Amino acid sequence: MSPVRVIHASCVNVPATATLPREPIKLTAMEALWVVIPVLQHVLLYEGADMPPFEDILQSLRSSLAVTLGSFAPLAGKLVHLKDTRDVAISCSASDSVKFVVAESDTCVRRLARDEEHDLPVLEQVVPDVDMSELPTAVLAVQATRFEGSAAVGVTVHHAVMDGGGRCGRSWRRGQLLAGVRRRR
Repeated sequence: MSPVRVIHASCVNVPATATLPREPIKLTAMEALWVVIPVLQHVLLYEGADMPPFEDILQSLRSSLAVTLGSFAPLAGKLVHLKDTRDVAISCSASDSVKFVVAESDTCVRRLARDEEHDLPVLEQVVPDVDMSELPTAVLAVQATRFEGSAAVGVTVHHAVMDGGGRCGRSWRRGQLLAGVRRRR
């Protein structure tokens, strides 16, 4: 049995109020270099005696992601190859969305962060499984995993689009993801 079980997958849509780009956003030459190394994954672990119920965490994550997509709609888009110019670009439309996976695990979260030897097989399963090796591909996917008394937020993003330090990534992470919950360091 897998240490992490997917409960369900859904999508967070681009809000109807979002301003969409009129045409695909072409990657710069520096960004296009990363197309061949597509996957960048982040795991944020949260714990504490004051953890809100997991359903509240899910609602907060979904709503903050929707707000972020209102300002950064291309995160819900697809990375595509433009045949006429041979450029790589982000194509975004009103029907695009971000995959949002909900999972659970009986594994102790301390095995992921505190133990001297981290449980890598579990860590690999707390990020959404998205094949980004061929274009067109998703730009971003998110997974929330429930642990006993704790939670993990896993993010898979295409490296050509965001390296984790970018403005849109910080905007979402610093938002009201888990109000009142402290992130593990």
